[in-house]
Amino acid sequence: MAPTSMLPFAPSNTSLPYSSRATTAAAFAPRGLHHAAAGRSGGGQRLACAAPRRRRGGGLVVRASADYYATLGVPRAASNRDIKAAYRKLARQYHPDVNKEPGATEKFKEISAAYEVLSDEKKRALYDQYGEAGVKSAVGGSGGAYTTNPFDLFETFFGASMGGFSGMDQSAFRTSRRSTAIQGEDIRYDVILGFTEAIFGTEKDIILSHLETCDTCGGSGSKAGSKMRICSTCGGRGQVMRTEQTPFGLFSQVSICPTCAGEGEVISEYCRKCSGEGRIRVRKEIKVKIPPGVSKGSTLRVRGEGDAGPKGGPPGDLFVCLDIEEPSDIKRDGINLYSTVSISYLEAILGTVMQVRTVDGTSDLRIPPGIQPGDVIVLAKQGVPSLNKPSIRGDHLFTVKVAIPKRISGRERELLEELASLSNGRFARTDTKPKPAQPKAIHQEKEVGASQEDTSKSKEAEGDWLKKLTDFAGCITSVEI
Repeated sequence: MAPTSMLPFAPSNTSLPYSSRATTAAAFAPRGLHHAAAGRSGGGQRLACAAPRRRRGGGLVVRASADYYATLGVPRAASNRDIKAAYRKLARQYHPDVNKEPGATEKFKEISAAYEVLSDEKKRALYDQYGEAGVKSAVGGSGGAYTTNPFDLFETFFGASMGGFSGMDQSAFRTSRRSTAIQGEDIRYDVILGFTEAIFGTEKDIILSHLETCDTCGGSGSKAGSKMRICSTCGGRGQVMRTEQTPFGLFSQVSICPTCAGEGEVISEYCRKCSGEGRIRVRKEIKVKIPPGVSKGSTLRVRGEGDAGPKGGPPGDLFVCLDIEEPSDIKRDGINLYSTVSISYLEAILGTVMQVRTVDGTSDLRIPPGIQPGDVIVLAKQGVPSLNKPSIRGDHLFTVKVAIPKRISGRERELLEELASLSNGRFARTDTKPKPAQPKAIHQEKEVGASQEDTSKSKEAEGDWLKKLTDFAGCITSVEI
């Protein structure tokens, strides 16, 4: 069958989608499509048809390749100026907000696609050489020869004013503009507390320097009565797109507009008070309440006392970081306090009452007689209040250390040796040497008498030992070690 048998499926006004040199166009077409030469017809144009697609009923449907030049109504030799003028005319004519006829939206998309390809020198060269398939291959897909939203392209071309279409809904073309308010920055402030302030709580006056919303312009940064103007860089969209040619095809990257910071509008006249910033720096004194029981490194959050957000955005927060001056004689662990007391060996033996320092002031600490080194004495409920429940309070624990003197006086040594001899005599065994035999009755009488005499001597020695120990304790306090 001759190749001209497929001509009836092609439209009579089909223009040349690619040059006669496109002998390898099949290599760029999607799978399942091929291009066939149809010979010369009428005006000598070469026709190219897509591969026929069979309907469910058995018939064939042939779809002709797009002709971007015909879509815009310009010749192949048209200049960029002619292409732009044709697009301007057709885009205004078929824009959906102006043309309500069926098919106007699809026509508008075709016009935008044709203009995007033909207005770009690289894309136009690919199209002239390989047709639409070459452009699709360059952008890395077969979903279309263009990637830009046709409405964004229209707005970029005509500007944010929509080319004078006063009846259009301009907000629909600015969906990329940032509308979410940005919160201001947080501020850190360091405060040093005394030990008792951290335990029982306090109230601190701090001088804060932060940014507040300008009360003259309300944070907009513009002069009262002036109007914002559309950003000329992004056309009011708040975003810009940069397209680059890479070995893998065209690469497009969208980013926030550097001129308007994504707002889509810029200030025409600046506020004199804030110079267009929308915020001013203010020194302010505020009171911060420190709850009881805070510890070193704790952070308090004061909402709304940070820097005000740009463009009238909400303020950030103030974070107060606490540091605590701790005394050398009291250590803290949670809600309990720990201290160490030192007593003499005589106080450890006899017991005593001494005054100690606590967070509540000076308190009496009773040392029981016979206490051992390392024993702990607890003063209940004289510790730190719980941060979450101030009614719950910890304890103050005192570890006892017994001080043994390294040097003593001669008199002390004599007294200690005498005490030692009394202590040894108290626990020594009674001498029981055998005695001559006596009559039984007499022996028992003497034995009972001796027993009573020994008991009396033992009690006398014990009382004498305690008396001398007490006298020694009173004496040693007046002797310098």
